[in-house]
Amino acid sequence: MLDWLREYRDVLTLLISGCTLLVWIFYAQLLLSGFKRQRQPRLIINRGAGKGVGALCLLSNMSAEPIFINQLIVHLHTSRGTIKADVTDVRESSEDDFDQDVELYKATRQGPLKTGDFTHIGTFQKLISRVAVAHGLELKGMHPPEGWVFECLEIHVIAFYGSDKHPIGVRRRFRLGQYKDHYCSLIAESRQTEQFTSRRQRRIVRKHWMTEFEN
Repeated sequence: MLDWLREYRDVLTLLISGCTLLVWIFYAQLLLSGFKRQRQPRLIINRGAGKGVGALCLLSNMSAEPIFINQLIVHLHTSRGTIKADVTDVRESSEDDFDQDVELYKATRQGPLKTGDFTHIGTFQKLISRVAVAHGLELKGMHPPEGWVFECLEIHVIAFYGSDKHPIGVRRRFRLGQYKDHYCSLIAESRQTEQFTSRRQRRIVRKHWMTEFEN
């Protein structure tokens, strides 16, 4: 046995060194993967304080660094096609004058969101109303106009993460049930908020999402 080890010690040394290198590469990949996951921006869209359209639409920053909320766009999928509106500003009027004594959060939903912090952008019903008003639709209380069926609500958020110069995007879709009196069910189509954080996805956010309401 000792003679065999002496004869093949160079080969055995090479094999052991190779195995050690593979182990170190494996652990390096784990560390790199964990580091990237910690650095990856993550913004969550969810509902709170209710289960119907009267619930609040919550934004939660689960990233390692602050996120700046830049733009909020709501897509309302209906029986007559999709309509959408920019709901970033709280004020619905387009008047230029603004009372500077009013606190900023009462005028716009733009602004930074600290790590682990959350905010709300109003109720889902209010978001639906904003889209409807923007397209000249008059709601009957909480009900859509005659001949219209509101099928799905899609929330798009455009944000900037840390010092990154390119925007990220997140979106989530909620199915709408039938309106009964003052209640309408709101059901998320997926368990997770869709994150647009890769280079290709950020290009989509920059070229398509951010230009929807430029004109």
